[in-house]
Amino acid sequence: MEVTKSYVPCDRYLPTKSNRETWALEKDIRTLILKVVKERKEAGFEKDLLQMLLEGAKNSELSPDVLDRFIVDNCKNIYLAGYETTAVSATWCLMLLASNPVWQERARAEVVEICKGQIPDSDMIRKMKLLTMVINESLRLYPPVAVVSREAFKDMKFGNINVPKGVNVWTFVLTLHTNPEIWGPDSYDFNPDRFVNGITGACKLPHLYMPFGVGPRVCLGQNLALVELKVLIALILSNFSFSLSPTYIHSPALSLVIEPGNGVNLYLKKL
Repeated sequence: MEVTKSYVPCDRYLPTKSNRETWALEKDIRTLILKVVKERKEAGFEKDLLQMLLEGAKNSELSPDVLDRFIVDNCKNIYLAGYETTAVSATWCLMLLASNPVWQERARAEVVEICKGQIPDSDMIRKMKLLTMVINESLRLYPPVAVVSREAFKDMKFGNINVPKGVNVWTFVLTLHTNPEIWGPDSYDFNPDRFVNGITGACKLPHLYMPFGVGPRVCLGQNLALVELKVLIALILSNFSFSLSPTYIHSPALSLVIEPGNGVNLYLKKL
């Protein structure tokens, strides 16, 4: 899977076809978000995340243009980081379960035994050990974010490597997640059993498992995303059996996240 491409310095400012399309999409997204914000202001107060964002912006000393950019950027972050990544992760997890019917049955048996036909609550979710292993393995093979980038705020040294201030260091998550020296000879295989003793027991260097990033800037939505995944997958497992459609074409593609380039087509059967 290609994750980078060569480029000309400052080429993002050139009026290429790709850049013109990008600029047009950015303009449309900005217009749509500000339209929703205007409708909310006219409709009045409603206690939700958007309202909290608007209240925080209103109490700032930002200029109108900067204020609009602040609102638009935060709305895009909430949608892309809080929705798109989880949706794509759920899609990959379902694909892997459809491709591995033995694990699908094992995970379903656990869910049925724990939930007994009820919607999963917090206590049930904590007991789902097998499903947690399945999700961890899915996030290992198909992390939603391909690259973690960090800027050096001062001159740093890692072993024999000097990193000057201002340099961006890119960490390729998928490369780390599939390195045989870290995960063993089956590093490219779907094997949730590797997580039977948790993340620390799954590989030689646990800090290199980073589907949500790592360190002090780890994703704030990590716990919420894992709960969402467990509830969604548990509900599907308890109500349906599923397999891959013959029309499915495996084609991971890098957009903003690592997503199925041709979608994932499943056959579902009601239990």
